[in-house]
Amino acid sequence: MADGVKSDKLKALFQEGRSRSYQKNEIIIRAEDDPQGVYFIETGLLKIYSLTKQGDEHVTHFFGPGDFFPMIWIFRDQMRNVYYEAIEPVTVRIISKSSFLSLVNKNQDVMFELLEEMVQRYLRYAGRIDNLLYSDARERCAFRLLSLANRFGQKTPEGTVINANITHEDMAHSINMTRETFGRSLGRLQKRGVISYDDQHHLVVKDLMSLVNTIGQDESTIMWPDLMKFID
Repeated sequence: MADGVKSDKLKALFQEGRSRSYQKNEIIIRAEDDPQGVYFIETGLLKIYSLTKQGDEHVTHFFGPGDFFPMIWIFRDQMRNVYYEAIEPVTVRIISKSSFLSLVNKNQDVMFELLEEMVQRYLRYAGRIDNLLYSDARERCAFRLLSLANRFGQKTPEGTVINANITHEDMAHSINMTRETFGRSLGRLQKRGVISYDDQHHLVVKDLMSLVNTIGQDESTIMWPDLMKFID
């Protein structure tokens, strides 16, 4: 549903940047690295995660085409202790931070779009914290599926296809669940006809309203207003 960067000026600036490709499971930025610049995703998907003391991944977000990063470094010259890793082949454009900030400072419309993007990211983080407070695995699972449908969903006659090759393990790690528990939750949703899979093994949400009702319509409307427009 969401398309990332919408400003033609910002898209044009990123097109001037150098192109770089990464293979599946390749690290784009390590926790201890200094970024090479501002990265814009042209194709592919990546995950952002930190490591626990035991070395387990703690996934925070998934980024796809149109997303750019790392936001905090752009404005505060600081990096969070996180990794950016390709979960499928990824192609990015990289521009200097000074070029990015120069465009933003000179164009009010670009600045406004950037502010909107920051609000959206804040809502994602706030929603994720709320999601982790749920003790019910069913609610956590529903929240994650709605979030992915909002970002990567495409409306089809069969339902909302989540066009993202994200493993069940990564989805589970993003909501602090085991793969087994998350898999059981998906299995129950599939039996009820709420979800299915297409020929490319993408998740298809056949009954968005069922997931919305699990979370609550008021909260869903606040978190995913664009997604709610596709519910009959």
